[in-house]
Amino acid sequence: MSKADQLLSQLPKPTPLPSFVTDALNEYKPTQTNPVLNATETTNQNFHTPMFSPVITNKNEDNFDMPTSPASDGGTDKTVKSEQSSKGDLFNWMKGSSSSIFSMVAEKAKNSVDAVLTTLDPQMKDSVNPNSFEVVVATEKEIVVSAVREGFQKVFGTAVVRGLESPSHPFAKQLFGFSAASKATRYCIDSVRLHVAKGPIVAFERFIVEPMESKFYELGFLKLNDMERNIDVEVYTQSVPVPTSIVSLIRDDTPLDYEQISTGFSIPVAHFMASNLKVHPSEWQEIMTGVSQRSSLVAAAVSLAMSYKNALE
Repeated sequence: MSKADQLLSQLPKPTPLPSFVTDALNEYKPTQTNPVLNATETTNQNFHTPMFSPVITNKNEDNFDMPTSPASDGGTDKTVKSEQSSKGDLFNWMKGSSSSIFSMVAEKAKNSVDAVLTTLDPQMKDSVNPNSFEVVVATEKEIVVSAVREGFQKVFGTAVVRGLESPSHPFAKQLFGFSAASKATRYCIDSVRLHVAKGPIVAFERFIVEPMESKFYELGFLKLNDMERNIDVEVYTQSVPVPTSIVSLIRDDTPLDYEQISTGFSIPVAHFMASNLKVHPSEWQEIMTGVSQRSSLVAAAVSLAMSYKNALE
């Protein structure tokens, strides 16, 4: 016998493995007791005899209310009240915000409609805004009337501006100097005042000046007169340089026996400027300065309206 066989023969026999399945089946099972207790066992135990009390009765089936505890009632009431208060606060906030927003939108819409109506039809002033005042411009040229209207509506919000043509004034076609411009606008205002007894009247004239030797400029002159309140306001537009050669041309082309030679020349400066620049007579100022004639006129009209407003206060 070999050594390996001798060693194996000395090993003990293997023990049997534990059976878990058998142990699980042999676990303790509680003995079932009879669910029905006899009278003796019932009396020996400390149990109260159950009394059947129906929750829903036949008499009050329709008026049945679920029983709730006092604590739950208080909590429910507090929750409902808090929800109602929060909803009420939210709705009140929404109501207040929406009403303020709607009022602002309505006010802006009304102002826009009023401006359009008074622009298209000045006769709508009484039906649109009876408190608005009327401004009369002593000319029917749309470029002047629309600029004055825009200026006064920017300052006063609502203002009815209409044009009324004045008779031809006995002054030169091209006014020269501040004095000539002031006399011409005063003549136009006095002529329109014969037909408009109350309210402000605005007149506009363009003229050229020579502040320094051989330096000529063209300006616009706006004059407002409110005879009822004894208010006179004057403003000027932006100056536009005029070449000396152009002034020499209109001076040379003016006859010596020209009746209005004391107040200027017989040919407007715009005639030669537009011819040389190949543009419309109303566009040469924009070519020279980059600012259109209407833009400078609107700016002057805003200044005129603001000065008039300050005089009223």
